Amino acid sequence: MKRNAHSIKCQIYISLIILALATFAFACSNSNKNLPGNSVKTIKEILKLYSKQTPFTDPDEFGYLYDDLPESVDRICNLIKKQLIHPVEARQMKDVLPEGRDIEDGDFPTISAVLEELQNRDASGFTKNRQPEDRLVIACYHHALLLASILRDRGIPVRLRAGFARYFEKQANVRFGHVICQVWDKEEEQWISVDPDRNYTNVSSDQFEFPAEAWINFRNDELPEVTYTSSLTEGSQAILHILLLDHAFALADERNYWHTPAFLFTDKFSFENLEPGRIETFDRISNLLNDPVPNLNELQQLYFENDFLYPQERSMEIYYKKMTGKSLDNFDE
Repeated sequence: MKRNAHSIKCQIYISLIILALATFAFACSNSNKNLPGNSVKTIKEILKLYSKQTPFTDPDEFGYLYDDLPESVDRICNLIKKQLIHPVEARQMKDVLPEGRDIEDGDFPTISAVLEELQNRDASGFTKNRQPEDRLVIACYHHALLLASILRDRGIPVRLRAGFARYFEKQANVRFGHVICQVWDKEEEQWISVDPDRNYTNVSSDQFEFPAEAWINFRNDELPEVTYTSSLTEGSQAILHILLLDHAFALADERNYWHTPAFLFTDKFSFENLEPGRIETFDRISNLLNDPVPNLNELQQLYFENDFLYPQERSMEIYYKKMTGKSLDNFDE
């Protein structure tokens, strides 16, 4: 029942976000066609958008857990890693995790649910000494949500970004789908890329590729000789999967990554079978995402005008079985 309540709450919040964004887009289209560019006030409005909690980052009644956390982003990332375990890391920790403990992403779709379960397992809060069995086994998306939640609680603008990690490119010849944060540096007036899952600050382009670049390179037949993967698939389908997730994040829609648009969630996906109009839309999105802030209004408009971009809700069990052919019960195999 608790999980269903979280799901209903998210659905209500998402509807409110879409309504708010539509109102915001309409107002901007009447006052300033190119967002932001000409007005400091407009920039402030956009930063304010990214400094507000979303349904997915709102700590709800557990906000008190943030009261005594360190100031520096790198120390916060270090603490996050002591509360959470990435599912890939969990496979290497079977001897210290409870039997059957596997990927828990679908069990805790919001940060309030994450914080509640952390307290259930160990009521010490963000402790440096949390035992492995008391941590949550959740992926990069949740690590990023948690960092965003903590910093937004302090009024700091943060936006999630989806892209491709290059950390293991030399060893495995792969760029894998990944979610990080971009934190607004008020002094430098720029976004700083931070990866709380890998515990990296100031992530560079040598470590992380944004999907807009990957899609443009794909369209120009200029992709490097590496494999692009996401949790769903690989190749052009993976690039499109991550591109549309990044599009949603730019609009402050931090939906669960397993709620993909329906046209992507199929074994029969083929770039060659995509309608030309849709491909044109993806091209426009990728060009706009190269610099999301001044293009936010148009990114919103594209989303509202193309319902094939809307996510389709599904359980994590269904998503995992689609991407692996296995049940979550066979996660360790």
